[in-house]
Amino acid sequence: MRTALVGLLLLASVACAPRYRSKESLRSLTVTAEGGQVVRVQYWPDDAASAEQVSQAIPAALARLRPWGKLAVPVTITLYPSHEAFEAAIYREGYGWLRAWARYDTIDLQSPRSWALFVGPEQKDVEELLTHELTHCIMYQQAGSEWSWPYKGIPLWFREGMASVAADQGHRRKSPEFIYGFYSSSSPTSGSGDGAGEGGTAVRSNGDPVSDPEPLYQSDQEVVYASAHWAFQFLLDRYGMERVRKILDEMNDGRLFNAAFQSAIGIPPDEFEADFRKYILWRGWER
Repeated sequence: MRTALVGLLLLASVACAPRYRSKESLRSLTVTAEGGQVVRVQYWPDDAASAEQVSQAIPAALARLRPWGKLAVPVTITLYPSHEAFEAAIYREGYGWLRAWARYDTIDLQSPRSWALFVGPEQKDVEELLTHELTHCIMYQQAGSEWSWPYKGIPLWFREGMASVAADQGHRRKSPEFIYGFYSSSSPTSGSGDGAGEGGTAVRSNGDPVSDPEPLYQSDQEVVYASAHWAFQFLLDRYGMERVRKILDEMNDGRLFNAAFQSAIGIPPDEFEADFRKYILWRGWER
């Protein structure tokens, strides 16, 4: 009897298994944008409307990214029907705020219809998110090949900052004042009581949103994303888009990020990061 019951439970679990696990039921749409850029949207039947919404947003998103370049190889976007399914696909748990994950030629995306309980997102919100994620794909494709891009050593502040700035997401990020508050309320391991160490740079023992963001990424994502956005904007304002784009070109020529940054900008990344912290701690945005 027990064996039969176990068998029935197994059959029930198979029958109730989420349909998104079945590759056979996947459908797809293909979008060809300006310049022959190709994006394929994969989805399960329940997400047909969301797939159409995503497909309609792709040409506008790629048009916004024209100053940064274009897709060199096609990208596949896969929609997942829930946040749980999305986290399972990217092998991460506990990132309730995360909706998409981009790589060289793929984007895993939580279906827009599941972003909120009652009302789906507006088209501009879908376009904004796709602009952010497609920026990552363009960045990785410009920086290296399908096999070399993960080894370029691109720091999180540059990856997320470029995507956030390209998608014009400053309105979603906390202000430099918020970052200042984060640094000034921290307990420095050395330096003055205003949270600054020697030379006005903050010294933290439990992660830094620019130079050591991993300890903060899951629990303090707001300060990490805000710091990435404003650090990249600081880089653009100080050195200009041509030199920032040269960082990607230098990586494409075979250099790792640190060497590419040094060649294009003229200083090592850690010196730039220290300059940005000074800008925050000395309230440079007010001048």
